[in-house]
Amino acid sequence: KGARVIDIGCGTGTWILDMARQYPRSYFIGVDISPIFPSEGLPVNVNFIECNLLDGLPFEDSYFDFIHQKFLVAAFTQSQWKEKVIPEFLRLTRPVQNFMLSKGLNNKIGEVLPSILESTNAFSEIKNQKKSITLGKRGGKNGVETLKFTVRGLSSARGWLSTLVNLTPEHFDALLETFSLEAEKFDTFVYQYRICGRKN
Repeated sequence: KGARVIDIGCGTGTWILDMARQYPRSYFIGVDISPIFPSEGLPVNVNFIECNLLDGLPFEDSYFDFIHQKFLVAAFTQSQWKEKVIPEFLRLTRPVQNFMLSKGLNNKIGEVLPSILESTNAFSEIKNQKKSITLGKRGGKNGVETLKFTVRGLSSARGWLSTLVNLTPEHFDALLETFSLEAEKFDTFVYQYRICGRKN
């Protein structure tokens, strides 16, 4: 009630719009590097800002009560998490308030993030849950959303990924479409890490 919540990497706003309708007395801000957030029909307690977390977010220190971030699979390196992302979370969050990180695919990041958080000596009650998510319709709403964001993440990295594996952009897109179909057909799954904590 009356909380300020930020969703970093909000994409099309699925999570933030759902939360805003459930908690109409709280204020929600979505930020993303891509302007794909809906521009019409938004609840009055929702706003969107296009910006890059690595450049710093345009908010005062200790502005938010809760930080939510998920599906930024290939967005940051381990050093960026340690040197830029976590410090920005720390700056934005009020003391004794919460954050939740939800990661997929990048197992190394999911495994090391708790130790990165602990090394700051600024967070407590750090919890890490590892969960298997079946991609697509057989995984339910979460599976559909995870597949969508996985494809979106791979698509956004098409430029350097296609160069890395020596594929034309067209061939890369064709493989991505095949991946989407086969993920549904063969019950492909990923591990998702859900990391929660509280700022001291």
